Amino acid sequence: MKQQNNTKTALIYAVDLLATRPYSTQQLITKLKRKEYAPEEIQEAINRLTARHYLDDTDLCQRQYQAYINEKHRSIKAIKYKLMEKGFSQSDIQNAQEETDIDEIDYEYTVCLRLLNSHYTPSKADKLKCQGYLYRKGFNYSAIRLAIEDFFYNP
Repeated sequence: MKQQNNTKTALIYAVDLLATRPYSTQQLITKLKRKEYAPEEIQEAINRLTARHYLDDTDLCQRQYQAYINEKHRSIKAIKYKLMEKGFSQSDIQNAQEETDIDEIDYEYTVCLRLLNSHYTPSKADKLKCQGYLYRKGFNYSAIRLAIEDFFYNP
């Protein structure tokens, strides 16, 4: 493992990382492992950071979920997947989703329509091609259907 002469400890390196932007616990562990810190040192650093409230996955997950919702660029399914990639637990993601007060179908309909308007022209776009595009983005079927109807028949 990493020798400690003239190098930063895992705790100091983790604090330096957290000074620039928030990280989930899993992201921080991954970064520390890449620097070849000992597993015991990593766990000790994580425990101290959590005890001092520098790491709070529940709060960070909520803020990230809300930020992705405000972007209006991703489906709910894509947002959940993105948060799982960042190392958040299913329970944190579920709590964030429950705490965010939005109508999911209306949100996805709005985002679908926005994506269709930015990528396609109603007269030239193939309906199935547009549906496939939105399915691959992870949108709900009913939101896609409503957005396609409005896009093609109520421009």
